[in-house]
Amino acid sequence: MMFERGGVPLAAAWRHRVSLSAILAVVLLVAVRSAIAQAFAPAASPPALPASGAPAAVVRLALQWQPQSQFAGFYLARDKGLYRAAGLDLRLLHASVAQSSLDLLRTGSADLATLFLTDAIIAARPPADGAGRSEIVQVMQLVQRSNLMLLGWKETGVSQAADLDGKRVSYWQGGFSSAFQAFFAANAVRPEPVPQYASVNLFLNHGVAACAAMEYNEYHRIWQAGIDSERITVFRMRDYGLGFPEDGLYTTLAWASRNPEGVRAVRAATLAGWDYARAHPEEALDAVLAEARRAGLAANRPHERWMLSHILDSIFVPGTAPTAMGRLDRNTFASAVLALRSAGLLDQAPEFADFAPFEGEAP
Repeated sequence: MMFERGGVPLAAAWRHRVSLSAILAVVLLVAVRSAIAQAFAPAASPPALPASGAPAAVVRLALQWQPQSQFAGFYLARDKGLYRAAGLDLRLLHASVAQSSLDLLRTGSADLATLFLTDAIIAARPPADGAGRSEIVQVMQLVQRSNLMLLGWKETGVSQAADLDGKRVSYWQGGFSSAFQAFFAANAVRPEPVPQYASVNLFLNHGVAACAAMEYNEYHRIWQAGIDSERITVFRMRDYGLGFPEDGLYTTLAWASRNPEGVRAVRAATLAGWDYARAHPEEALDAVLAEARRAGLAANRPHERWMLSHILDSIFVPGTAPTAMGRLDRNTFASAVLALRSAGLLDQAPEFADFAPFEGEAP
């Protein structure tokens, strides 16, 4: 059952407010479309406040990592006024080694957060006693295919999954780790885990036999460091039945229950931001590099261009219907749950309708 309030299913309450919801939906759609038109214009004027004249609602959204092209659509939705046009004063937060986006969401420091699907499913598992509901719900699924991989040095004898057994392997702990743990379990290997942080320097210096990488990020950085691909064995998680969708947008059950229209507004404006990034990749790169400069981070355009290209292909998957953008496929969800159960990483799984209560709505 969807969210409840005062003993009455929230879904039922929404049906009793069809007229109001319809009006709000029309206002939101007009506002976002107007902002998109302004954004695509040669000279965009400052975005207007919501039609009601009320001040924009402050919303805090935590991104999984530091500024990079992985989040280009969010930067553009903010910079082009798409969130503001939808009645939102959206403020982006960046996670770090010390505090993940899930930490920020759970502690109330953020209202929404981006998470990998598998990590979100684990975080959303209901209480073991079956009492109550999960506190984490999905708003939309952005990245539709896996970019996750392990990279091993061939010169250390790593040519197949079995060769990782007993070897030092670095990978991200906590969030991002569930797919790797499932990979190790499925291949009956027990490597020596080494925490991986903000770089792959330990791998480059042969401190570990293998390391975690994203195809759009660390894989390219290793190539930029002068390592030819012929020296590396690549284990793509999608080649081992673990190629699940990655970045999605999540919030808490409590926040979604209080702000259903706010959830829809964030979803619509974010999708519009990614549409704009696809149409204007160089402008998207400008926004990413500006965000990195503000954060005091070193970034280069060739690497961010590589990342943006791969991220866009993972959101707008070639050969996939446009209606799939932002959606979570029920069968994909079920496959991810099965893989996590098989690896011993999940006991209680959330129901699909509870996990993704906004599925079935128009993006």
